[in-house]
Amino acid sequence: NDLLHRRVAMRRRAYLWAFVIAAFTSWSLKCMAMSVRWDPGVSKPVRDAFAAAERSLGFGGGGDATMGQPYGYRGLPGLAKGWIAGRRNDLSDNQWRTFRDNLPLLAAAAVATSALSRAMRRAARGARDAGKILIPFHVVYGAAFAFFLHGFGALWPACLCLAHYALCRAAAGWPKIGPILVWGFAVAALARVQFRAHEWTFASLAEAASPMLSRAARQRIAALDAPRAFRGFAPRWWIHYNLLTLRMISFGMDLHWRRSGAEDAQKPGDDHPRDDHRTSTSRPRREVRYSLGEYLAYVTYPPLYLAGPTCTFNAFASQLRRPLMCASLRPRSVARYAGAKFAGVLLILEVWTHTVYANAMCKSRVWQWGGGGGRGEYGAYGPFEVGVLSLMVLNFMWLKFTVVWRFFRLWALASGVDVPENMLRCINNNATILGFWKGWHASYNRWLVRYIYVPLGGARYRLLNVWAVFGFVGAWHDKVAWRLIHWAWIFALFLAPEMAVSAIGAKYYRTPEARSKPTYKLARAACGGAMIHVLVAGNMVGYVVGLDGLSQLGRLYADDVGSALRFFAMTMAMMSAAAHLGFEQRAREDAAREDAAREDAGKGAAGCDTAVSGDTAGGDTAGGGDTAGGRRRAAGGRGSAEDAAPAGDSNAGEGGRRGR
Repeated sequence: NDLLHRRVAMRRRAYLWAFVIAAFTSWSLKCMAMSVRWDPGVSKPVRDAFAAAERSLGFGGGGDATMGQPYGYRGLPGLAKGWIAGRRNDLSDNQWRTFRDNLPLLAAAAVATSALSRAMRRAARGARDAGKILIPFHVVYGAAFAFFLHGFGALWPACLCLAHYALCRAAAGWPKIGPILVWGFAVAALARVQFRAHEWTFASLAEAASPMLSRAARQRIAALDAPRAFRGFAPRWWIHYNLLTLRMISFGMDLHWRRSGAEDAQKPGDDHPRDDHRTSTSRPRREVRYSLGEYLAYVTYPPLYLAGPTCTFNAFASQLRRPLMCASLRPRSVARYAGAKFAGVLLILEVWTHTVYANAMCKSRVWQWGGGGGRGEYGAYGPFEVGVLSLMVLNFMWLKFTVVWRFFRLWALASGVDVPENMLRCINNNATILGFWKGWHASYNRWLVRYIYVPLGGARYRLLNVWAVFGFVGAWHDKVAWRLIHWAWIFALFLAPEMAVSAIGAKYYRTPEARSKPTYKLARAACGGAMIHVLVAGNMVGYVVGLDGLSQLGRLYADDVGSALRFFAMTMAMMSAAAHLGFEQRAREDAAREDAAREDAGKGAAGCDTAVSGDTAGGDTAGGGDTAGGRRRAAGGRGSAEDAAPAGDSNAGEGGRRGR
C-alpha cells in the first residue's frame, strides 16, 4: 500500500510539473513573440511565424507582421545592438547596463586582487594571529579600491565612517543609549548623504573651517574640486553609501552586544562543528578586537563594497583573525561556483535579454502607444499580454540580481572570504511573502532580522515590526521615493493576512495526517497562488512602473473584464500548482533536515557516553549541552534569527531573546 501510494503521488507530481512547465513555456513564447515586433533584425518569415504564434497564444489577438511600419518596427527605448543571432539586446535597466559594461574591468580586478589576497592568506596561515598580517593588507587594499572608484571624493565617506567609529567606541555598551546613538548617527548621516551629498564641495568645507586653517591650506583643500583632480571611475560615491551604512550599523551593534555580554566570543579550544560564516556571526573569534583596522578593512572590503552580499562585522573580522577552512573556499568549489552558478546564469540572462524585451516594454509602457485600452497600432495589450509582461519582468529582475550578487560573492570566495549567498531559490519557487524575502536578498534579510526585528521584540510584536522593517527597507534603497514606499506598504499590508492564514492552518491542521488531507493542500495552494500575484504586483510597483503604472494596468483589466477573468483563472491554476509543488518540496527538505539532526544528535550522545562512561549523569549533561545546547548557542542568540524573513517567525524571535 505504501509503495502504491508513493507511485500515485509521484504520478500526480509529474502531471503538475508538466502543467506548470507547459504554462510557463507558453507564456515565455508569448513574450518572445511580443518582443519580435520591436526588433528590426528579425527576417520577415520569422516575424510572420511569431505573429501567428502570438495570435494563437493570446486572448487579445496579438500583433501582425506589418503594424503600419516597415517590418513592423518602431524604436523601443533601451534596445541596443546585440551579439546573438542578430537580435537586439534589452539594456533598458540602468543597473544591468552599468554592470554589464564594466564587467570586463571588474573581472580583471577580481582575478588580480584574488590572487594577491590568497597569497597573503597563505603567508598568514602559520601565524598565531593571522590578523597581524591580513588586517594591514586589507586596510591598504580597501583604501586603494575606494580611491580608484571615487578619487578624492572618497574622503567624504571616509570622514563619516571615522566619525561613526569614534561614536561607537565611546557609546557601545551603554544600556539603551548605545543602540540609539549607533543607529541615530548612521541613519541621520544616510539621510543627509541621500539628499545633500551631491552638493558637497571641498571649497565649502575649507570655507567652513577657515578659522582653523591657513589660507594656503584652504586653497589646497579647495583645489580637490578642480577638474584636473582625480575624480575616480565612479565619482558619485553617495550611490554606494547605503551599503556602507549597513556595515557601520553592524560594527556598532556587534560591539555593543559584545560589551554588554549579550553575545560571547569563542573560547580557547572551542571547536565548533560548523566553522562557517553563520557560526561566527553570533560567536566571533576571541581574537576580534573591534579595532580601527578591522573596521576600515570591513567597511571598504572591495568584493562587497559595490553591491553586497551583506556580511556582518563579526563574521568578517573573525575571518581576518583566523581564515575559515570551510568547503566553499576550496579552489575546486570556487571553480565550480564560477562555472555553474555564475557563468551559467549569466549566459541564460544574455539569451533572455536578446529574446525577451519585457523590461523595455514595461518601462516604456507600450500599452499606451497609439490609443487607449491597450489597443494601439503596435498590437493589442489586453490582460493576458500585460500579465505575461509583469511575470517576465520579475524573472528578469531575479536573473539580473542573481548575476550581480553571485559575481561579487565569487570575488569574495576567490579571495578567501566566505559570505552568504543571496538568491537561495528560483523566483518561480516562492508562494509566500515571508518565503520570498528569505530567498531573494537573503543576506540583507538576515541583517534585518538581526539588527531590527529581534531588537524590537521579535515575534512578540510581529505585526508592528513588519512595518518597521519594510519601512526601513523602502527608505534605505533610495532617498524617499514614493514607488519604494508604496512597495513597502504593499508587502507589509499583505503580510498580516498571510500570517493570519498561517496561524489558522497551524491551529486546525496540527498533525501530519491532517496536513495530508486534500482540503488542506488545495486551500494552501490557492493561498499560495494568490500571494504570487501580490509578489508580482508589488515588485512591478517598486522597481518598474510605480503605483500610477499599476493603476494603468488595472484600467486595462477593467476595460476587458471577460479576458481578465479568464486570465486570472488560468494564472491561478498555474500558480497554485506551482505553489503546491513548492510546499511539497519544502516539506521533503524539512524532513531531510530533521533526519540529519537526529543522526547528529545520536552520534553526539554516543560520543558522550563513550567519553564519560565513569559518570553517566554528568556525561549526559555535558555531552547534551555540547551537542544541543552548544550548537543552539552557536546558531542561536541573534544568529538563530538569521533564517527568518524580515517579519521573522516565532522561533526566530524567541531564539534571539533566549540567546540574549
